[in-house]
Amino acid sequence: MQSETWYACDMNDSWIAIADRRGLKQLVLETSHALPFLLKRANRENAECFWAVLEPRHAQFIQRLRRLGNPISALRWLEYLAIDLGRVSPCESHLRLWFPDDVTIPDRRDRDWSS
Repeated sequence: MQSETWYACDMNDSWIAIADRRGLKQLVLETSHALPFLLKRANRENAECFWAVLEPRHAQFIQRLRRLGNPISALRWLEYLAIDLGRVSPCESHLRLWFPDDVTIPDRRDRDWSS
């Protein structure tokens, strides 16, 4: 009898984030307890609360950037790598969910054009 090998499949997770004009302030896995807490925090800090669907490795990368003191870069990568993104905060928020026009994140097209 052969033994079976099981490979763990990376599943995409839903995350809740808080951001303001200075960048990403918090990124936590979505749970029933996290959302009310983060909504209150975002309201207190005049920040935006939104959810994002991310691959686990991308979430780890973004969290590492934030912990290393790069909140703007972390926010930019979050938007770039998110499979889906949505606003949780009320619509009257003044913070844009997209990035400034001067942001350029290299991707495959940049390499293709330079050839």
